[in-house]
Amino acid sequence: MTLATECEVSDPAGGVRFGPVATFTRHPPARHHRATAWAHRGVMRIALVTESFYPAVDGTTTTMKAVADRLIDLGHQVHLIAPGPGLSTYRGAPVTRISPLAKPGSQVRGALADIDPDIVHVASPGRVGRKALKHARRMDLRTLVVQQSPVSDVTADVWRTQVAERADEVVVTASWMVDRLARLDVAAHLWVPGVDAAAFTPALRDPWLHDRWAQARSPHGPRVVVGYVGSLHKRHGVRRLADLNAVRGIRPVVIGDGPQRGWLEDRLPGAKLLGPLATGDLTVALASLDVLVHPGEWETCCHILREAAASGVPVVAPRSGGAAEVVHNLETGVLYQPTDPEGLPRAVDAVASDCRRELLGRRAREVALERDWTTAVDELFARHYQGAHHHVA
Repeated sequence: MTLATECEVSDPAGGVRFGPVATFTRHPPARHHRATAWAHRGVMRIALVTESFYPAVDGTTTTMKAVADRLIDLGHQVHLIAPGPGLSTYRGAPVTRISPLAKPGSQVRGALADIDPDIVHVASPGRVGRKALKHARRMDLRTLVVQQSPVSDVTADVWRTQVAERADEVVVTASWMVDRLARLDVAAHLWVPGVDAAAFTPALRDPWLHDRWAQARSPHGPRVVVGYVGSLHKRHGVRRLADLNAVRGIRPVVIGDGPQRGWLEDRLPGAKLLGPLATGDLTVALASLDVLVHPGEWETCCHILREAAASGVPVVAPRSGGAAEVVHNLETGVLYQPTDPEGLPRAVDAVASDCRRELLGRRAREVALERDWTTAVDELFARHYQGAHHHVA
């Protein structure tokens, strides 16, 4: 079985566009999959294929690390395949590195043949992952795709050919993606990610760091620290962060990097731009915010929204995409209408000026605790690793 997970797809025009697309229907040839020998021995051989992996810090790595950790804890034989160079092992699991100096196809095929896995889990099917899907199908391995990024009109045809048509089942991480893929004639199941509530916790809030960001000793007094964490690309709506200039009494803190950093430096002069942080530093930084704002309208994984909630930080986000499912309006944060040009600054002002905003953070933490990574990965394993079926009518 192959599982493919993708967190980001770039639109050459700088965003994700949706609209009418041609649909397809595929009647797959009869395939004689191998008997599930793992059912008799109780341990699965699992190949995890990814375009990035630990110690990288991105959405794909967050998911893959959580999946690998849980599968290893359960005693399964895990083998990772990832681009090189990099670590050759992770928690005792071998990591096969695919050289960027040679074509990936033969390297991936050889790795799968050596591993002889019961299941192949491909994260972010790009240069390496899509070759894994191709060769897994040729080797008569069942395939499962977990699609964690929007499929734009620009990439729809390629995605259908190189991903959907090679998969027995598709799983997505946001309900709006179920509808999106249905318009491509692909039936998808919903799988909700978890969060590491032990790593992301209010207990890591650093008062000294918060006060520095809040400019507590300035003549204007302490400000409310409003943070953004993530990639600084147009597709995540980061240019809307400039609207924070209209909100009085706040100090924006931007954690992340990308091509829009210079644009934000020019148009958000009062902000603190930190660049990307390693996971250990991020757990402290996130808990030290007063509010998290994320203007992305087509988010899927929403890892940072879940991590902010686990850290006891209320979230302001658009009533669109995956954010609308993660943020409980007026309970764990505030949702605004993305079509309203004043929506973001008004929502941030409402939370920042509320002396009881800590109540939102406390409730956010309670909700986040309801679904940790152990629960999420166990569900993925039980529902999709053990019995995938063809998803294209």
